[in-house]
Amino acid sequence: MIYPGSVIQRGFSGGELAPVLHARADHEKYTSGLAMCKNFMVLRHGAVANRPGFRFVAECKTTDANVRLLRYVSETQNESMLLEAGANYIRFYKNGARVLVAGVAAYSGATPYVPGDLVSSGGVNYYCIDDTTGNAPPNALFWYPLEDDIFEIPTTYTTAGLFNWTQSGNVIVLTHRLHDPRELICLGETTWVLRLADTVPDISEPLGLALAPVAGAQIYAYMVTASHVDTGEESLPSLPVVDVAIAAPTVAVPHALTWTAHADAGFYNVYCDPTGNGVFGFVGTAASNLFNNPGNIPDFAVTPPIDRTPFVSAETRPHVCAHYQQRRFYANSIAAPEGIEASRIGFPNNFGRSSPLQDDDGLTFRMVGLANHPVQHMIGLKQLIVLTDAGGWSVGEPKVPLTPSNIPADQEIYVGAAPDIAPIVAGNSLIYLQSRGSIIRDVRFDIQVDGLGGRDLTLYASHLFDGHVIDRMDYSLTPHSIIWCVRDDGTLLGMTYVREEEVFGWHQHTTQGNFEQVCTIPEGREDVLYAVVQRTIDGNNVRYIERMESRDLDPDEFNETCFFVDSGLSYNGSPATVFSGLDHLEGESVAVVAEGVDLGQFTVAGGSVTIPTASGDVHIGLRFPTTEIETLDLDAPGTDIRDRYKRVGAVTLLVDKSSRGFSIGQDRDSLTPYEQSSFDSEDDTFTGQIEVTLESTFEKPGRVVVRQDSALPICILGLLPNVAVGG
Repeated sequence: MIYPGSVIQRGFSGGELAPVLHARADHEKYTSGLAMCKNFMVLRHGAVANRPGFRFVAECKTTDANVRLLRYVSETQNESMLLEAGANYIRFYKNGARVLVAGVAAYSGATPYVPGDLVSSGGVNYYCIDDTTGNAPPNALFWYPLEDDIFEIPTTYTTAGLFNWTQSGNVIVLTHRLHDPRELICLGETTWVLRLADTVPDISEPLGLALAPVAGAQIYAYMVTASHVDTGEESLPSLPVVDVAIAAPTVAVPHALTWTAHADAGFYNVYCDPTGNGVFGFVGTAASNLFNNPGNIPDFAVTPPIDRTPFVSAETRPHVCAHYQQRRFYANSIAAPEGIEASRIGFPNNFGRSSPLQDDDGLTFRMVGLANHPVQHMIGLKQLIVLTDAGGWSVGEPKVPLTPSNIPADQEIYVGAAPDIAPIVAGNSLIYLQSRGSIIRDVRFDIQVDGLGGRDLTLYASHLFDGHVIDRMDYSLTPHSIIWCVRDDGTLLGMTYVREEEVFGWHQHTTQGNFEQVCTIPEGREDVLYAVVQRTIDGNNVRYIERMESRDLDPDEFNETCFFVDSGLSYNGSPATVFSGLDHLEGESVAVVAEGVDLGQFTVAGGSVTIPTASGDVHIGLRFPTTEIETLDLDAPGTDIRDRYKRVGAVTLLVDKSSRGFSIGQDRDSLTPYEQSSFDSEDDTFTGQIEVTLESTFEKPGRVVVRQDSALPICILGLLPNVAVGG
């Protein structure tokens, strides 16, 4: 006989466990694990709840399978945006809706236009792609036509060369070895500019440098640079002015220099070569475009910046980018896959250097180890973490600036990273997809090894990954700290990850179609999951952008917040029986939830459905394929319960804000729909204990299966089977 406490399942934080672990009742995860967790999410406190539905947002512009999603995080709350990137275009979404243009001004031939401007001409809206005055649209050299009022911008990226991306401030840097690096700059909701990422200072060099002659027999040469009035960034030097027959400067007869004033300059730096050997040293600054050198001795420890343009050919284009310690880092070109270039401190497009080297100069280094180390990802945490094909490196020391003379790089992980799937930062942990794409690992500083340590997060759910690879990943911190992964067969996997509580439980999610992309966007109080979903609708292959709804059910607005259908839409208004606007589900059988009641299945015809009773709060969409959990075999260390026959005659479910539209049984072949008794609460949702009597027989497993049959909520906090034990 066993104690009742070993029968009660008090939580499900272990998630779905692989069959190879189903004999490990001695493992702590066994007591909180499940044999199946499909279309249920593991919540951060250990309960399981059926996932909310995905709301239809829009059809992708293209049916191409390589549509990508990326995010732009705004500094203003609720202003962050989702970007849909496909072959030669980017579209924009905010708070679950397309970004549209409105009130676009008519084209004027007298107005100078710059990239990002919008005009209207002949009933068509246009986006300006190059500086122009007097070149009216349509003109493909200067204007890109928009589709109706949908805002989008053109790009040169094809499906074969869609990019990696990283954001810093209002700039998203796009990198791919088939393209020169570019910056996508947000200047407003419908003002976006895509430009080449220059590798020269933002301020140009001074022009027209001249040296007043002073008769003599020496050689003197000068250069001048300008420092930006706002940022202090130093320009490249001017062309040198050389005098081969001049007297040495004195206080009485100084060398008088003049140049053309620079509109962006706050001050100027002057450099002198008094020997004719081509080495210039700093001799002073000037507040205006003239400088008198009274004989200052050049400081050859401070020399003019040296021009560097590291990405000058197809072989030198970088594939990845990151930002760390106020530098922009590029890496992985065809010419140097293990090489890394970093900008000057504070100036992401300035890769200049000095001679001798200064601490804030641009950096160049390589990841040199016992194998080839093409750089796949770079992430700035306490140190710069570089993930390569063959391992992980820490570059630099915590809180110590990287300089040309201080670039310590130590390989600390000998498990490589998969390309093009961006790692995730969750708290102080880094989570990445291992080489060959079927194992996910976390990494963080481990005091026991005095360096980086990590583990395989797929170990306990290996059956979800065997024979598959992960195509995309993203992370939703709030509300339940879930890492979302798209598997190559279109299954959406979730891992609830709370490292400080040792919670990492896997769950799987399916839909009537295939998940292909995921991206999370901070909206309101949550990190909202968006997905590209491939579906077959009315016999046609389509790709939709859909948005996972919040599962924060408001008891006072239950009918409005009860959204548990996919590719769904909602109606809130005067009671009606006919609901249109469902063209994206034409010909499909859909679930209808009206006033918090699942009415069953209806077929969309002519973009609409008709229900028998007028309702004012209605959700319509595709029903989930299967929503169920299955417990593990009843077992406990120190007992022989595993080897004995058992009958689960009744089960008590501890639920929170749950409907009663579920079935339950010992196995999938003996599920019994729960029938509400006259003693049950009439509330739409119930919190408390639900006792269910089962029709069951003596079997060895002693499992319990719970299936949510309706498009309504269920959240299970714990499960108490009433078990009779036989021989």
